[in-house]
Amino acid sequence: MRKTFVVVLLALLLSLPAYAAYYPEYTGEPTTITMWAWTSNENYSIEEFEKVYPDIKVEWEDFGVHYEKAQTALAAGSGLPDVLMVEYSFAPEYMDIGAFQPINKWLDLDTFIELYGESALGWCTMDGEVYGTPQDSGAIAFFYRQDLFDQYGLEVPVTWNDFAEQARKFRQAAPDLHFNGPPLGYALWWVGLVWQSGVKMFDYDDGNWYIDFTNPKAEEVFEFWGELIDEGTIDVEMWWNADWYNSLNQGTTATVLNGCWFAEWLRYNAPDSEGQWRVVAPPNFDPSKPHDGMLGGSGFYVTAHSQNPEAAAIFVNWLNSHPDSLRCLNTYSNLPIMVSTRYEEILDEIAIEDSFFGGQVIVDTLWEAHNLIDTTFVCLPIWSNLDSALSLLLQDYVDGKIDRFADILPKWEAEVIATMKEFGYTNTIIGELP
Repeated sequence: MRKTFVVVLLALLLSLPAYAAYYPEYTGEPTTITMWAWTSNENYSIEEFEKVYPDIKVEWEDFGVHYEKAQTALAAGSGLPDVLMVEYSFAPEYMDIGAFQPINKWLDLDTFIELYGESALGWCTMDGEVYGTPQDSGAIAFFYRQDLFDQYGLEVPVTWNDFAEQARKFRQAAPDLHFNGPPLGYALWWVGLVWQSGVKMFDYDDGNWYIDFTNPKAEEVFEFWGELIDEGTIDVEMWWNADWYNSLNQGTTATVLNGCWFAEWLRYNAPDSEGQWRVVAPPNFDPSKPHDGMLGGSGFYVTAHSQNPEAAAIFVNWLNSHPDSLRCLNTYSNLPIMVSTRYEEILDEIAIEDSFFGGQVIVDTLWEAHNLIDTTFVCLPIWSNLDSALSLLLQDYVDGKIDRFADILPKWEAEVIATMKEFGYTNTIIGELP
């Protein structure tokens, strides 16, 4: 028994230096750093951080989605906090215009990969410079109403063909309800569904931006959804408004494809539906070779306006990778904080039944979905324009100005290429991907 104890103790001691290297000592003067973030209950992680780093205090402010406020500060040349929460899709735009500063001195590239994996490089780094750390996973999951599936005899789809079959069955049986409603706008959703098929539509590599919206797999995705939409089996809908949340709450929408973080949004925005929802990994075109992609997720980045990047860098790394913080973010913020490789250290203790999802252990399911992500890329630095271009094209389709839904894809690509040229991106390669 004593021998076993000594071996276990030795193993623990040997592991300490490796973990300690992830979180360096703070060498500066006592300081207070500021952070803007719209997630809930980040204060619990902050309290744990300040116990470990008593010379660094963190003031967290929640202004909601703060992009307009951040743009105002950037235009003024001052006013950004030390740490800024930004969605992965917008982060390259901020990197490109110099809104962030590198933190490699306190979190080098090799350590970043150890803590967050190679996929996260596209969300928080550019040209070898680390600017922040990823917090939550936006891995796509299939959320569905068990009560509606039981009432109408629906089966959970494994393939996209299954999905189409169930959608048509539901439409025929319940024409006043919605099986699924892709968003009217929200480019991230459409890019994510292409990503979920195992490919990408754009990327950045070695100083060049690459664009290829009309690759065969992307066309297959748009043709699939286009057929269902053209024939009226499903309709595009406006998301993120009271009517949409009511449809989720009252059971007039049967399924939603969204990022893992959507579990939290459902909990807060459709409280009357508690116990009715379930979640699984999304369907695939080929279930023998499953993939997944991302819809959303956010990182925490050290801004160019920070006067204490050392303290800010130490904080963003500890916040999004240390098990004590991950526990808090899971328990109090209900976030799928699965990007950090250290997430596995707490997985067993947080994998509990969730009453909102009818007692399902959704942590296990969302973890499964996250682990299906096997490709990554850097989003284009004109995300706002890319998103607006798609919204206008979708509205043209709804208004009857575009006959076939799938024809939106090449039109969207043309709009994006034109915008990149307009903004002076001469380092753009069209029709291929790295």
